Amino acid sequence: MAEAYATPLHAAGAANGGRPLALSVRQAKKVYGSRDSVTHALDGVSFDVAQGEFVGVMGPSGSGKTTLLNCVSTIDKVTSGQIIVDGKDITTLSKRALAKFRRDELGFIFQDFNLLDTLNAMENIALALTIKHVAPSQVTTRVQNIAAALGVAEVLKRYPNQMSGGQKQRVAAARAIVGDPKLILADEPTGALDSRSAAVLLETLEMMNQKMGATIMMVTHDSYAASFTNRVLFIKDGRLFNEIRRGALSREEFFARIMEVVAFLGGEVSHVA
Repeated sequence: MAEAYATPLHAAGAANGGRPLALSVRQAKKVYGSRDSVTHALDGVSFDVAQGEFVGVMGPSGSGKTTLLNCVSTIDKVTSGQIIVDGKDITTLSKRALAKFRRDELGFIFQDFNLLDTLNAMENIALALTIKHVAPSQVTTRVQNIAAALGVAEVLKRYPNQMSGGQKQRVAAARAIVGDPKLILADEPTGALDSRSAAVLLETLEMMNQKMGATIMMVTHDSYAASFTNRVLFIKDGRLFNEIRRGALSREEFFARIMEVVAFLGGEVSHVA
């Protein structure tokens, strides 16, 4: 039987198959508090994500996974270390350069969708192109193409309050990828969905990765969601604790391996299927 395998964490990035790196995190530390009460939210985290990978990040509450996502997304800033996206060390960028970086290089999928209620689906997706100053003549075609690929073409004229949770999340996924970002960051994307909608979204993310070449880093507490990824990083107490790769395993076998590590960590286990 094929087996998932762990990669030594001191050799981060050694097994990326020679593909260019989309993300490289080096000795990232994030410290909160004063001298008398210090919290190490991140304590020397290092790993690589190759272009075209779909990576999950898991860990118990307070483990540092959300802090990591916030630092990669530039919502927060590391105390020390490097975060390199597509060759740019984002820890050294000015505020203006960071704003441009977020606009041009990153795509976001949030748990609560973050769609604008006053815009229909077409306009919500197009917004990602408009702020990048894409020519108006190209916007409609690109939005229609991505909407068709992700199965939301029929809701393009609907407003968020006229869509199901699954449709809203797939529209959010379309908005995240339409601008061809270097990295898509997904923060608990199935957290607000029922089991059927969650499964459809996860299949959508898998398709975005496998057929569109999207590079995705997804933070999740859900072992079922993580089983759709190529690799899962486990964080505990601000440090990388373990890493498993799917390899030739079926999704069901990979899910079982993920559950084993989650149970060992003593973290929350969720299964939405």
